Amino acid sequence: MKVQTAVFSIIIVTAFLALLLLFINRKLKAFDPLSEPKGVVLLMIMFAETIDNMVKGKTNERLAKFLTPYIMSVAAYIFFANIAGLFAIEAPTSNYSVTLILAAITCILIEVCSAKERGSKGYIKSWFEPLAPFVILNVMSKLSTLLSLSLRLFGNILSGSILMSVIYQMLGSISKMIPFIGKFNIVGVLVAPVLHFYFDLFSGVMQAFIFITLTIAFIGKELPEK
Repeated sequence: MKVQTAVFSIIIVTAFLALLLLFINRKLKAFDPLSEPKGVVLLMIMFAETIDNMVKGKTNERLAKFLTPYIMSVAAYIFFANIAGLFAIEAPTSNYSVTLILAAITCILIEVCSAKERGSKGYIKSWFEPLAPFVILNVMSKLSTLLSLSLRLFGNILSGSILMSVIYQMLGSISKMIPFIGKFNIVGVLVAPVLHFYFDLFSGVMQAFIFITLTIAFIGKELPEK
């Protein structure tokens, strides 16, 4: 049952994002470059410029051309997956398989960027720096990146979901003490929106930002010094 719920929430978030991207694409196609951007177009321009500047700050313009679209996609997916709880669906990022896949894709991308910038010989050599025996530590370091990215996102979102569930139960028990309306969780209705703002909206934005910031930082760290 837990697996079916997770799959359902993943499908819902993915379908929503697909429809949203189609809507944005239509808006961008209809936009006149000579006119002043506003609304969705302005928001997307600001979003793209912000991410692009972040990527260029840690890497370079050549890598930013294909890194920026990926970072934007990951940021959008994680954000909407994190706030799924606001719409009474399980957050896909509270499932470790989802965060593990996202982290694995990021780790593969880190290695691809490192290989592109160092060249094949320089990339292979980097695994044995500063000395050949350090290859074991270098492998462990790369695995720790995978675990760090996946567990951090998973743990924060799951803990928020569990806390909200416990709080709802607690508020329901308090509401039962109120005469006449005890069957209705009136306390939860009054208090929950504030808690959802933090655990779902604010935390969702922060976790998406932290994930992409770490992704960019890890990629920049693997590039050869200029």
